[in-house]
Amino acid sequence: MSNLEKETTKKFAEEIAFHIQADIRAIYVENYDWEKFQAEMLKYEFQEELYFFNDAQGLYQVNDRRQINLKDEKDIIEVLLNIEPDSIYVFDNIHSYFNDPQVITSFRVAIRRLKYIKSAIVIFAPIMNIPKELEKELTILEYPMPTTFDIMTAIQRQLKARGLQSTHIDEEFGKAMLGLTFQEVETSIRKTLLQFGNITREEIPHLIYEKEQIIKKSGYLEYYHPKEDMNSIGGLDNLKKWLINRSKAFNSKAIKFGLTYPKGVMLIGVPGTGKSLSAKAVANLWKMPLLRLDFGKVFGSLVGESENNIRETIKIAESIAPSILWIDEIEKGLAGGRGGELDGGTSTRVFGTFLTWLQEKESEVFVIATANDISALPPELLRKGRFDEIFFVDLPTFEERKEILRIAIEKRKHNIDDIDIDKIAKETKGFSGAEIDEVVNEALFNIYDPNDIENSKLTTEAILETARDIFPLSRTMRERIQALRKWAKERTKSASKYDPEEIPEYHGTKLKSEIYANDFLED
Repeated sequence: MSNLEKETTKKFAEEIAFHIQADIRAIYVENYDWEKFQAEMLKYEFQEELYFFNDAQGLYQVNDRRQINLKDEKDIIEVLLNIEPDSIYVFDNIHSYFNDPQVITSFRVAIRRLKYIKSAIVIFAPIMNIPKELEKELTILEYPMPTTFDIMTAIQRQLKARGLQSTHIDEEFGKAMLGLTFQEVETSIRKTLLQFGNITREEIPHLIYEKEQIIKKSGYLEYYHPKEDMNSIGGLDNLKKWLINRSKAFNSKAIKFGLTYPKGVMLIGVPGTGKSLSAKAVANLWKMPLLRLDFGKVFGSLVGESENNIRETIKIAESIAPSILWIDEIEKGLAGGRGGELDGGTSTRVFGTFLTWLQEKESEVFVIATANDISALPPELLRKGRFDEIFFVDLPTFEERKEILRIAIEKRKHNIDDIDIDKIAKETKGFSGAEIDEVVNEALFNIYDPNDIENSKLTTEAILETARDIFPLSRTMRERIQALRKWAKERTKSASKYDPEEIPEYHGTKLKSEIYANDFLED
């Protein structure tokens, strides 16, 4: 582990002592790890006397022998107005008191005295709630979250306590739980050990369970448990190669070598061609949490609420990094950013906040954005620097359709040996990957006989017959796909290693439904 990372684990109490020596005597710390913070404060040998206060226990003092003596004072105003000289008063979880003007005034009076009596106030709270009257008086210190080194040490300590091997614990284990508090890290380790009896690489996905809890409580993000991997994707070889290559960057050796964390990738293309599937597969490839952002949930009715929601969403995604932020059909959420007149400029401000973060972010949050309609995308989103690469995902070629068919048949546990994959791939020209998968699924429904399962055999003809009844998007979207291809050829990289095929005029015999649909479109 690097010296820099070890250095970040230095005691926070030292930081507080340093600020007090610099005559900064009113400090606000936002964090949930009270037990860790309190233990550190009790252990550190301050020059000043140490007092703690909360509204349940009242005031208690820690003397030179580190013994706690309860005081009689339980009124916070009384405590503030009677702060002893040469002392540090730590106020725990008292942020709700700042709704009381009398308490605010008492803090202001107390803070004015601190410099003269050489004392200090430290407010430790899980929520940042600083009243306007105290903004100039308080200095905010950030209590450090556990580093990779801290997490590795915690895992090794618990493994050793149970007589288990701990030498295999490396950076990958620590990164899995980055963003959790010390208490959440300990809880996650204990639960994993209780469930599996050990912690190996197989248990890494279970270590990040507490991260899922954070996401569920946010309200704006969804936590996905994808089953798909790279073998679930038919074709898209250029995209898969790029993603596999970028997986090298998420470790300290790569950073030391000079690699930078990937920012993200934009996938533009025809609906049903594997864009969302790729987002799910990369989460398994990189062993990272997959968070889906629904922009619709971000927008609120109150003034300033939407902007605050997008900032909070970004903060949550960064707090549990390394992670993957998946924004499906991003054009639906950001289209309003091009004008915003209809909502008083709210969508413009939300869009601006998101774009600035995309451009400037240094956290290990990899963004995968998918889009079907380029006309609805704000031009600023496609500017260099927002994403590492923009890929165009086209309709699958002949070779890719063969691979998609094989995956679709084998995942449903049917024998592929007696099926003419080449013939089906040829006959399904113009079908998207999702449509091919649905053809196989529908064919199975058509042949299934619960009274004669042994003879319910999937055949080439059963699949072809089903395919002839499917009305692929490439027929109704022919002109749109051709325009999309023309746009993408000059601006994006192809996700496939094969050249795109011409879109067929129609597949097989024209159906009545297709004739009616064409008449409707012409009207």
